[in-house]
Amino acid sequence: MKIKHKQVHPLKFIKSPKALIYNGLLFVIILASFGCSYDGRMTTFESFGPVAEVQGLLFDVLIWVMAIVFVLVEFVLIYAAIKYRHKPGAPLPKQTHGNTTLEITWTIIPTILVLGLGMWSLQVLWQIQEPPKGSEPLEIVATGHQWWFEFNYPDAANGKAITTANELKIPVGRPVSLILRSDDVIHSFWVPKLAGKQDMVPTRSNPLWFMADEEGYYYGQCAEYCGTQHALMKMAIKAVSEEEYLTWVEGYGEKPYLSEEAQQGQQVFNGKGQCITCHTASGPDSEALVQARVNGFLSGSAIAPGPNLTDLATRDKFAAGIYDRTSENLKDWITNPNELKSGNYMYKLAQIYKTEDGVANLTESEIEALVEYLQSLK
Repeated sequence: MKIKHKQVHPLKFIKSPKALIYNGLLFVIILASFGCSYDGRMTTFESFGPVAEVQGLLFDVLIWVMAIVFVLVEFVLIYAAIKYRHKPGAPLPKQTHGNTTLEITWTIIPTILVLGLGMWSLQVLWQIQEPPKGSEPLEIVATGHQWWFEFNYPDAANGKAITTANELKIPVGRPVSLILRSDDVIHSFWVPKLAGKQDMVPTRSNPLWFMADEEGYYYGQCAEYCGTQHALMKMAIKAVSEEEYLTWVEGYGEKPYLSEEAQQGQQVFNGKGQCITCHTASGPDSEALVQARVNGFLSGSAIAPGPNLTDLATRDKFAAGIYDRTSENLKDWITNPNELKSGNYMYKLAQIYKTEDGVANLTESEIEALVEYLQSLK
């Protein structure tokens, strides 16, 4: 039995206005859905600093120019395809070879556009290379780990060093100069409302600066695929007043008041829980300690770099910006971190999780005491 195949003219969709409108609307709906967000926390269309503003302006102009060129070219293409399409029985039209005037025109105009936009892009690139001269930026070293961010302030204020993680506190209206590093794989630092992304590469130091014009909570995340939990490697920049920032710096590392239960939790932290192996809770990390943990991680031991917890109780979130810092969430995290963020090194390396069911080898009262201690770290 011979099967007959129905031939469909390649331009049939153009001949059917209904199909054209339907497909066009469907495309617009799908495209618009990509931009849906409940709060726009990671949008690139809102700028709150000089770096993001100049990058945003360049982006907007590039998009509009490209959109206009695209629409014009497609309009001419579709118009020509419809108007001059071959009709059955029609004689072969007169053959021509190009149009010198048109060819020169559509060569010169794109050349001017490309050169103009290219020169402007270079100007913006040079403009955002360094903070304005004489601005006395706050210097911070940001290190990417699988899968969290470490922030070291060599001189947060009055010569005081600070180490924290995942939440970067900065004074509003003051430039911040970052040195970006990584101790494992390539990561990328990206806080769209303040600045464009910059890679964090092992063995290299990349500079990035920005400034927040308004107080607020600016969300960011790793923008370079870096392994299992790349999608959950988030962070935030908290821009506060100069007074609030100095208050935080002054209180950092001060011995916190510990209730009786919190003292029991501290004993678990330093003893049975072995948390102190990878985490510091009493001030900035020394270079020697950091290097020892990195070396331990590279050698495959249970020692690895973990987020500094000295000021944990001043942060809004934990687990690389994924969960709100509530006692209930902390308890669930300590009990079995793999259920909340699978593949994390805390679960893989910590001895307390080498159990049959993967649940921490701690009693419920020990976990509650440990949570109380962590909630006291200010």
